[in-house]
Formats: sequence, structure tokens, C-alpha cells
Amino acid sequence: GHCFMLEDGGEWDNVFYKNLGAKVGRLPRGVPRAEETDFFPSVYWITNPSNDFIGNVAAGSQGPGFWFELKLRAPSSGLEINNHGVNPKALAQKTFKDNASHSSGFRAGFTTYETGYLAPPGTVWENIKAYKNNEAGLFQHGTANIDFQGGLLADNGQAAHNFHHDNAIYDGTEVIGRSEHMQFLIDQGRIGDHCKTGGLSLQPNEGMGRGTTIKNSSFKGFDNGCSGGPKYAIHVGNNQVRNGVFDASPTIFNNTFADEPVSSRISACWGIHSSGDNDVRTVVIEDMDGSLSGSSPGFFVQDEPSVTSFIDITNCQMVTDGCLHFCENICLRLGIVSISQDLTTRNFNMHISDGTNTAPVNRGNIWFDEKQNHLSAQMPLALPAAATGSPYQITFTDANDEAAWPGFAKLNLERAPSCIGGVSAGEIEFAMPDGGGDRCMDLFKYDDYPNGIHGWQNFFAGLVVSEDAGKYVISTNRRKHDRGHVNLSRNLDTSCLVGNIGRTFHLFGKMRMKDESDADVASDGTSNDSPKITFSITGGQSNIVMSWNLATSSDGSWAEFSEEITMPSGIEGANRAQIVIDKAEKQEFLITEWGMILIPSEAPTLRPSSYPSVSPTLRPSSHPTVSLVPTKVATLTPTKQPVTAAPVSATPTNLALTGLASGDSECHNGFAYKAIDGNSNSINHSCCTNYGAWLMVDLGIGTLNYIEKIVVKNRVDCCGGRLKRFYVELLDADKNVVFDQYHYGTVGNAQVREFVVDDGTVARFARVRHEDSYKDFLHIGELEVWGYPTEVPASSEPIIEMATGMEATASTIWSQSSAASKSVDGNINSIFHSKCNAVPWLRVDIGVMSFVQDVKITNRGDCCGGRLRYATVELLDEDLNPVESRYIQGSVGNGQVVQKVFNEETSLARYVQLSLNRADCLHVAEVQVYGYHLMAKPTSSPTPVPENLALNKPATQSSTYNNAGDGASSAVDGNYNSFTHTHCWQGINQWWKVDLEDVYTIASITVGNRLDCCGGRFHDATFSFYDENDEEVYVMPTSGGIGNKKSFSVDFVSARYIKVTLGDKDCLQIGEFEAWGWKE
Repeated sequence: GHCFMLEDGGEWDNVFYKNLGAKVGRLPRGVPRAEETDFFPSVYWITNPSNDFIGNVAAGSQGPGFWFELKLRAPSSGLEINNHGVNPKALAQKTFKDNASHSSGFRAGFTTYETGYLAPPGTVWENIKAYKNNEAGLFQHGTANIDFQGGLLADNGQAAHNFHHDNAIYDGTEVIGRSEHMQFLIDQGRIGDHCKTGGLSLQPNEGMGRGTTIKNSSFKGFDNGCSGGPKYAIHVGNNQVRNGVFDASPTIFNNTFADEPVSSRISACWGIHSSGDNDVRTVVIEDMDGSLSGSSPGFFVQDEPSVTSFIDITNCQMVTDGCLHFCENICLRLGIVSISQDLTTRNFNMHISDGTNTAPVNRGNIWFDEKQNHLSAQMPLALPAAATGSPYQITFTDANDEAAWPGFAKLNLERAPSCIGGVSAGEIEFAMPDGGGDRCMDLFKYDDYPNGIHGWQNFFAGLVVSEDAGKYVISTNRRKHDRGHVNLSRNLDTSCLVGNIGRTFHLFGKMRMKDESDADVASDGTSNDSPKITFSITGGQSNIVMSWNLATSSDGSWAEFSEEITMPSGIEGANRAQIVIDKAEKQEFLITEWGMILIPSEAPTLRPSSYPSVSPTLRPSSHPTVSLVPTKVATLTPTKQPVTAAPVSATPTNLALTGLASGDSECHNGFAYKAIDGNSNSINHSCCTNYGAWLMVDLGIGTLNYIEKIVVKNRVDCCGGRLKRFYVELLDADKNVVFDQYHYGTVGNAQVREFVVDDGTVARFARVRHEDSYKDFLHIGELEVWGYPTEVPASSEPIIEMATGMEATASTIWSQSSAASKSVDGNINSIFHSKCNAVPWLRVDIGVMSFVQDVKITNRGDCCGGRLRYATVELLDEDLNPVESRYIQGSVGNGQVVQKVFNEETSLARYVQLSLNRADCLHVAEVQVYGYHLMAKPTSSPTPVPENLALNKPATQSSTYNNAGDGASSAVDGNYNSFTHTHCWQGINQWWKVDLEDVYTIASITVGNRLDCCGGRFHDATFSFYDENDEEVYVMPTSGGIGNKKSFSVDFVSARYIKVTLGDKDCLQIGEFEAWGWKE
């Protein structure tokens, strides 16, 4: 066990003078009082530093030589001891000089690990000697202000392992990596060649103004040929790097290196290529007098963009280990930008610009602890002085590369370097994004509870995310020994508040309290036992604080909080805004459905007595008004109606499956078409920007439909409470409301509501719409419209994709590899990319005047998807006059497909144009335009009008169920009410095949389903095309069902036979099969 002991921390003013302790070993296993530290025995076990240690020697301990274990309460806590009411960790050190420790096996010769020692400034350890210790001569952790004067550190694993040691000073210390004596012992075989010859470590995260000082010291024995371990006189450490930043400038001058090359003097590879928590970034070490480099004053720098973007690193010399460059005659100053460390900012990036160069600082690997909301994430920088009149600007972007603000941002600069020219605080400016557009409509928009992402933090306690009755609930999880009250907080985007002075935000949420027995706790909403919600804006001249108490119940019900907050003037200089929930002594908090949204400046309050006709999508108010039907093309009405209507049948079906969906807005990749895809787990999701959000389904142009009922299925995963206070409506072809029914209450997650429609109601459109005085997200798992058409167009033109392979032009292109043609090449892995310094547009020529049903835009998949936000999709006539337009209100994620529906008799165009109304990059992977041509496209070989090539042609199938109907020929008899029917579950995937009796060019195919029942059997079909020799030439797999009827475009395949194979071994039933094309 321990040898010389100050066991309980109450021993004061004792003197240890010229004592020797040697060969101290561990206690045998099984000895009582194992809770003490005798299993790590030290020669001198010191629990109170206010004692004198002079001339003592520790030799050969299995544990440390001198161990400062300064606990607030000593292990023998039952003794009557006198600590004078102070913490020994902060007591003054009495004399500590001429002590030596060698040959210790565990940890170090001298150590303060793990409790640390926060010594008063000026604490001196004089002339200590530590040599031949297995791990380190000195191991300082959680320690501050120790001045090592003189002394010797030789032949240790590391000379000094500084691990969160602030303001360490080495003054006149002799540091030897491998001495001649050690080499002699190695050559004699008496000691192994362990290659542990590390010098002094510089630990990241020491903190601003608390860096290590190394002066008047000498180094030798590091150029020893050892190939393993740290072998440098000075190196950057890698323990608990956490924030990943080198944030304290060391002071290094007037040192000597005996015949040591620069490659052995300093290295940062251990820290930069850390195996610990995170790699270190922005290592910058000043060589104040040239003694470290052996040449001139300058800086050792890491090749990191936040450093090297603003210096000419080509004039710097790489240090041999490859992790640092030495740059003469430059001057840099370290700095830290502190931002919110909550999970929602995990993928934020910081950008530093001097007007010419921009350096990114990635947030991704920065340490996070939701239990410590008093801490911040740290984004490093190291900059020279800014050019006169051109300060550096700091901006931020989110994971979608959109302008963002990380809750708060605060600049802290390290002490000025000894050189002249480092950046000053007045030369750095933050550029907040403005508060307009969609960005600030929802201040909780980055929360993603299903994936564990949210902005809440707790003060030194845990947070648990769970589900309760379809809601995501955050609950505190305080450790039982924690004292004091719970504190939940989250930082808000300050730029949104500053950018909306005079505007009003709605802060809302629900809450419960529980005690240690997990019972709900009631509070009256007035006393200190009640939870307190505080909203604050601080920084600059701002100090706005608003508080409210909330009454809670003991019956398990949720207490609701709702408050409207108008942003006052005078907050322009604010840099931090917070919500804090606290003041519940020893209670646990549960919160759910919290949000903070911007109320539109002109919010409608009453539903109009006569509801106006509504366009399928919103246009921005600032967008110029254009006529929907230009005079030039007013007479170009389609001679045939497009195929968007279900076939006539008296059997009610879900007509929405073959409809076209649109909404007032689309956010979070919740596109309108996801509400009619037959999958309740995919959802539409509006933005929270408009009162009266709506989702509408077009059941088909030129159709009349009897509607029997409308079914609304709420989303399954969360947030069901948002679906309330809504109308279910049916509209005629002119968008006049012909039926409506109001639903006030909440619809829970995965819950279904059916609305029976009045007998005889005929409609083209179905719509779900929040009441006009209600603003929230509108998201639905599935909207079903059950009925049947009573009238359909007498003839129909197949809908085809008209843009692929056509001519495309643009305002600008980034490069030839991202030309406009890349948007119509059929390849989603290539992209069109404009330049970013002007208002961009992309225009696709579809050849001739055409009817446009809808436009689908596939966003680029690799990055930067947010740039497609607020884009306008326009139809233009032959003279480039605007015809109709639709607006992309929300963001479109990487690789996502957004659909804009036109589908009106006036939707006639020659060109489709995509544009932004701001200076930014425009880039997309693919533009697809669906509709049909009003005339043949002019080509050298005019394209004939497609005809149904399959009608009354010979057909075969894998089997026929009980001689059903006319067998395979029922699918090509022109009658959608007859159908083919194979056997079911007979061990093969059933198939059907048609012989066109000649080779034709196929432009599209249309498949009609069985109408009276069992339509779900047709799914995941594969269409195969064969030449005249029955050799396969083209395969087109599909996924999902077809509803009553569905068309597929084909890449102008030349084929004679077409085969349909079902996706599983169920019955194959086809009502009608059409192959549209022509003879070459």
C-alpha cells in the first residue's frame, strides 16, 4: 500500500524531509477497504498540499512516486477531521523542492491525476527530478498554475504529460529523451528498448489565456533513432480533445536544443491524427525568437483551411513528420467562435471570408454532451491582420448548405502574439442571415425526433426521448445524487429574432412533472414549486427577459403553454436567445410538442362567406402577375383530353391513387404526392408559413366523379395533434366548393377519419384545408377519395415524358461538365449547375406547343439541395411569354423529387422554365415534363401520332383461371370492364404476353387494372420487350401498384412482343393493355 501518507486531508503543516521510500507494492487481493487507492500504491500519498516536502526520494513504486489525490472528503470520512471548511484541491502548496522520483511503474513519478490540483497562482515545484519512470515523469490533470523551476526530467515514457493543465510553466528545466546512461543499459540488455522518449506535451483544450510556457530550458536525447512512441522534445497531446481545437497559445522562447534537428524538436501528429475523442484542428505555435525552429521567428502551423487560406503556405517549410509547416515572417492570432453545442447544430459549418478567400470550419466532429448546457461548441480560427477596410466576415450554413445561424455565436481571441500583425477583434464581423423567407418560420425546424435529433439540453443530467400516445416526449433523467433543480434549455436562432423586429412569434408546448417515485406532481402556477418558462434575448445592449409560471396536474394530463411574443426594438446587437424551463426542485420534467413559429404579418381571421377559387400552388406575393392564358395560344385547346381520369366504373375505388396532388407549400421533403401514393408511412408535409394550409387532389381533367366518402389517415410516426381544425372539401372543375365538412378536434397518430359525402355530389377536386384562422404544419399519411367517374373524355391521348433528350438552355453554366443539357439527359447522377453571381434560369424546349400535365424536378443528390428553395416553375409559349407558373415554397432535399401540377385546359406551352428570384446557384439533376404534344414535333423524319398497337392483337398468358372470360385476349379487346385472370400461387410468377405482329417503335404503355375487386394484386410488375426473333431487347421493372390505370413512358424501344410479369406468385389480372407507338 501507500508508504508515507496524509490519509484524510486534515493533516496540516507537517514536514517530510529527506525520506526514502522504495519498492512499494500493491496490496494483496482480498484485503479489506478496497474502496481506497492502495491497489495503486504511491510512495508519498498526499491529500493536503499544505505540508512541506523537501529532499525526499521515491524509488521503484508499483504506483506513482508522489501522488496528490486531493479529495473534498477523504476516504475515512467517519473520522473527526478538520479541513477548515475548504477544498484541499485549491489549498496553497507549502515548500515543495529537491524531491526525486524514479523507476515508478504506474502513471508517473509526480502526478495530480485524477482529482487535479487547482493551485493558487505562483505555486512553485523547485528542482524536482523525475527519471526512468515507466509512463511519465510528470502527469498533471485538472491542474493549474504550477511553476516547475529548474529540475530534471530524463528517460521517462514522457517527460511531462499535461492533461488539462492550465498555465503550466517550465523554467530552466533540463529535459532528456534518452540519456547516455539509458542507452548504455539498453546496449547491455539490462533495460528493454521501449522507445518511450517523449518530451513535454501541449494539451488542446487548455483554454484561452492558459497555455503552457516553456522558457530557459534545455532539450537533448530526442534524435535517438527510436521508431516508436512520441520522440519529440515538444509535442501536441491527444487526451480528451473533445472540441477538437487547439485553443491556447503556448509561450516558447530562449530554449536550447543540443544537436536536435527541427524534426525532433516539435510535432503535432499525435493530436492531429488522434486516436482519442477527436482530431485536433488549427494547431498554431509561435516560435518567438527562432530557438525552436533554429532559424528565424515565425509560426509552426497545421495545414488546415481555417489557417492556410489566408497565408501563402507555399513559402513555408514542412517539418519532417508532415503534420506541421514552419512559416517565417508571418503573424497569426488564435481565436475561438463559441456556438450552441446542441444536436441540431451538429452538421453546421462556419465560413471565414476576407473578400477573396473563404475557409470552411466543419462542426461535424465537435464533442457534444447534452448534460452540459452551460458549455458551448468551439469553432477555431487563426488569422493574420485583416487588410485595411476589409474585415473578415463569419457566416454559417446548415447540413443543406443553406444560410443558417447556430443559436448564438461569440468570438473570443487568445492573447496577442509577440509579433506584430495578428488579427484584432475589430477586424472580424459576424454576418447574420436575414430573417425573411421560409428560414425563420419555424425556429424548431431542425428537430428530428425519430432520429434522436433535437435542440434541448439539461444541466448535468441526462435526457431521454420516448414515445407516448403517438407523441415524442423528452424527459429529464437526473442522477439520484444530483442536488438542486432541473434546468431544460435550448438556444434559439437569434438572427431570426433580430431580423423580425416588430413581428410576433408563437411559443407553445406541453409539460408534466414527476417526482422520484414516478408520480405526476401538481403545481399551482404561481409558487416557486411550479415550472418556470423563461424567454431571453441578450448580448450587445440587449437584456430582454420574460417569464411565465405553468400550473401542472397530478392526473397525468399535459399542461399546455402558449404565448405570443413580439420582438422589441433595440435587440439589433443581440447574440443569444434562449428558452429555459426550470424552478422544479428535485422533480423531473416531461415536455412534448414544443415549437416557436413566426406569425404572418397579415393573418386572416375569418373564413370568407364565399370561398374563392384557389390555384393548385401558391405564388410568391412579390412575383409579377401574369395572365394564365396568353392571347396567342388561347385557341390552342387540346383536341383530346389527357389520361388523368380513372375509367368509367360503377364500383367505388380510391380515385386519389391515379390523381395529381398539390399543396399550398411543401417542406421537410413532404411532397404532396406522398399523400396519395397508397403508403400511410410516407406523408405530405406543408410549411408552417401560411394560415389555412391545404392539400388538394385533382381527380382528372375533363372528368365528373360521384364521390361517396373521403378518408383521411393521419401520419403514423409523430405529431398527430397538428391535424385539427380542418375542412374536408370537394370542388367542381371551376374550383367552386360543392361539399364541405368541418372537423375541430385532434386526430391522433395513425388514426383514421371518414367523411360521408352527400348523395349525388359530383366533383373533380378533393381538398383538406386548415381553417383560415389556424396556422400549423399540415401533414397526412394518406388521403383517399372513394367514388367512381360518371363521365370521362370520349378519347384520350397518352401522357408521355417530353423533356428527355430535348434542347435545354440556361442563363449561365458553371462548366461544360454541368451544361444545361445535363438536366434532360436521363441521368440523375449528372447535374446542371449555373454560376452563382446572378439570377439564374434553366429553360427546356419540348419541341412544339404541348399540353403540360405536370413537371417533376429531381434535385442533385450529392449536396447543396437547399439552393432549390423558392424556385419558380413556369410554362412559356412559343414567344417566351409566361403562361402559368408554380412556386417551390420549401426546401427540396438532396436527391428528392418535387412535382408541380399544371393540368388545366390552359396549360399549353412550348417551353418549361425553372428560375430563382435571387442571386444564387441553380442546380438540378433532371427535369421531366409530362403531357402530350398538340402537333407533331418537326424533325427530319416527322414522328407519327402514336396509336394503340396492342388492340385486338394475339395474346398469351402463363395460365388461365377456370377458363375465365376470353383468356389472354381480354386485355386487348378495348373493354376495361373485361379482364384476364391467371392461376394464383402456383409456384411461378404469372405472365401475360402480346404479339404486335410486326416491329414497332414503342413510346409508352398503359395498363388498366381489374375494376370490380382485387386491384392490389397487380404490383411490382416487370415489362419486357422482344424483337421479331423473340430475343429480349429492353426490360422495365416497376414498383408499387397501378390503381385503376397507369401509363409508363418507354425509351422509343423497337419491339414486336411485350410481356408483363407479376412481382410475386399471386394472380395476374389485366383489364386492358395498350402499347402506344408507330411503325418506323
